[in-house]
Amino acid sequence: MKRTRIYSLARVMLLIAFAVSVGAQFVGCSDSDQGVEKENQPPTVWLSSAPPEGSVEKYTIKMFWGGWDPDGEIAYYEYAVTDNEGGAFNPDDTTGSDKWSKVYSNDSTFAFTADVLVDTLTKDLVTDFMRSHTFFIRAVDTEGLPSLSPAYRSFTAHTLSPEVIVSIPRQREKTPASMPPISTFRWKAVDYISDRISKQDPDSVSWILEPLGGHEDDWDETIHYIQNLPLDSPAWNKRGGWVWYKAPGDSGKFWTTPPQDFGSYVFAIRAKDEAGAITPVFDEDLNMRRVLVSERSTGPLLVVSNQYMGSVRTKVCNTALTIFDLPAGIPVEFNWTADARDYGGTAAGYRYGWDIKDLDDPEQWEVDFTPFPPHTEDEPARARSTITTYFFGTHVFTIEVQDNSGFCSRIEVKVNVVQFTMAKNLLLVDDFFEGPQGGWNDFYGRGVRPNDAEHDEFWEDVLSSVDGFDAGSDVIEVNTGDVIPLAKFADYKSIIWSVLGDVDQFLDYPVMHDLVIYRPKEASSAVGGKVQPNLVALFMAAGGHILICGQHPVSTATNKNTAPVLKYPVMFKYELDARSNGQDDEPDVERPSGDESFQWFELCLEAMDFAKTDFNRYRGSGLVCPTLTERTVEGGLVNHTLRAAMPLDPEFPRLELRIETAGLGKWHQPTERGLNTEVYNPQYFLDLCFFMPSSSRGCFEPIYGLECFDTSEPIYEQPVAFWTSVFLDRKADVPGAVYARSAVFGFPPVMFTLGVKLDEQGEKGSRAAIEYIVFKEWKLPKK
Repeated sequence: MKRTRIYSLARVMLLIAFAVSVGAQFVGCSDSDQGVEKENQPPTVWLSSAPPEGSVEKYTIKMFWGGWDPDGEIAYYEYAVTDNEGGAFNPDDTTGSDKWSKVYSNDSTFAFTADVLVDTLTKDLVTDFMRSHTFFIRAVDTEGLPSLSPAYRSFTAHTLSPEVIVSIPRQREKTPASMPPISTFRWKAVDYISDRISKQDPDSVSWILEPLGGHEDDWDETIHYIQNLPLDSPAWNKRGGWVWYKAPGDSGKFWTTPPQDFGSYVFAIRAKDEAGAITPVFDEDLNMRRVLVSERSTGPLLVVSNQYMGSVRTKVCNTALTIFDLPAGIPVEFNWTADARDYGGTAAGYRYGWDIKDLDDPEQWEVDFTPFPPHTEDEPARARSTITTYFFGTHVFTIEVQDNSGFCSRIEVKVNVVQFTMAKNLLLVDDFFEGPQGGWNDFYGRGVRPNDAEHDEFWEDVLSSVDGFDAGSDVIEVNTGDVIPLAKFADYKSIIWSVLGDVDQFLDYPVMHDLVIYRPKEASSAVGGKVQPNLVALFMAAGGHILICGQHPVSTATNKNTAPVLKYPVMFKYELDARSNGQDDEPDVERPSGDESFQWFELCLEAMDFAKTDFNRYRGSGLVCPTLTERTVEGGLVNHTLRAAMPLDPEFPRLELRIETAGLGKWHQPTERGLNTEVYNPQYFLDLCFFMPSSSRGCFEPIYGLECFDTSEPIYEQPVAFWTSVFLDRKADVPGAVYARSAVFGFPPVMFTLGVKLDEQGEKGSRAAIEYIVFKEWKLPKK
């Protein structure tokens, strides 16, 4: 069967065109003007986006361009940039292939130099630098032919000079900084791009340390010499030329000298940015220092701390002995920092040991000289000792540090080990200073609080059932400034400490403040003599039990020097050092300041507030971690202060304010006010503050919650008393010691209805609450 092919019109036309083309080739072979190659046409180019002609711009500019080749394709572009000395273009700057650089895209960002100082008489470190430029762009086709006429644009690049400031040694007017032969200079630099807002790191720095000897031993002559050095003077380069500011190991931010001869010097430093602008001015308050290299009588600042002792400091090697008492069997550890930056030194290493008889014998040191662990330039070097436990005797801990020139600082701490007998059951510390208060029946006071006799009567009544308790010998009344020896506590299994404090400092601080006050790690106290350790913390660590109760019992243990600037709620782990810029700054969560404080460590508290805040301010505030400073009473009726304590631990009775202070006509009558009480780990704060855990630690166990008129208040039912089980599993190896918790009542029990004894029927008030702690928890014997 014969097949028929059907062709489309398009296919037919294609075949015809092909035939004509082939025929034309054969016919054309006899024509003499065929086969002559046409001349290649140069491509054209244009700038589609560039600075206006003659304008002043930032030194970084993004350019856009385009091109067209009439008889082929563009392979790439080439650009050239001229530095117009005196603002005029020199044609030689574009002559030669070495003046042109290839670029394959249609845009690019360029950094132009701006290295000409505008005002040569300026006295400002940060000032204007400019440079006139002409930017050329040309297209190159695939045969290597460039544009005949490049596109170009002339403009002026502008920047501000970088600023560099010497941080070490610190400035003391024009007094020469005393530095060792091997010194470390430190500085900080910033490059302002085109204004004081946009900034970055500079490109590099260079410095000079010029002796006065070559300038008639005259400070002014030497300073004048440096100030008038040309920018390209070899005097700047003899220390290695320009050093990249972001060099590895921060080596662009400090310089440690080789050993220098004793004598006077001037140090100066300058910075250069990526546009070529160089710090034009040298000022003694900023980037220049007078230096005196000499023998030193002091070494690094050595700060030694211990959780119970606090911190002591020195800068010399011959220091007075520091002494503190420590219960037998308590592990002891020392931490220290060493800082020689103040005089340009570097804390190079440390050594330490116990009971060293001959300091020159390296065999007697537990740890011989050891380099400090790595640390940043903004903080001192840190290290710590091994943990040691002693059960008797007297022992001396010695720590010595040296800088990189061999100058030393040394601290010796004598530890007296105190034996805990715990032969007696209970000690009452009366730290409740009533002052001239007239008592419950005082007309003018309207029953604000009891007088001294009424306070004493309350506790003698409550504790009368404790076997062996003698109000004559087992009660100590303390006054501000009193010192309590640790041996006094060592005789007892348990302590009740009744406190009358005031966070607003309307009253004198109780003695407890001086015993458990927060001691910042970077202490300012000097070494020498007997120091008062944290007796309460030591007693708890030794296995003793304590009930701390009263007005502001926890807040009185904050630093009274910083208490006025603290805001509440306060975060004990982070805020007890009262940061220099206030609590509005975020705390340093990497290096907490209060993690060894009595409140956070021994009491297991995260945060504390007061039951007198206007909590409505929290609602809708949008704050992540709100803190308030205003603690005023508004409207007369304070419905969120403590009128009754609601049991959160079912073993405890409900407490109500006693009639002597809460009856009609009294200070705390129902139409007036309740107690201003501390509130512990309030959940509303744990929920709002992302620096806090979402719940309390397991060692915190609430006992009472606040009961107030308005149950809608966020503070309602929040803890106002708690158990702390931090030392639940620790007891001294003495007969009769038991595993038990300690407790804190954020209010004075004497302000509440006394009630009756546990073995009698009827209302159970504050007596029952105290007796539960004494007999059921602490297991003290009854009479």
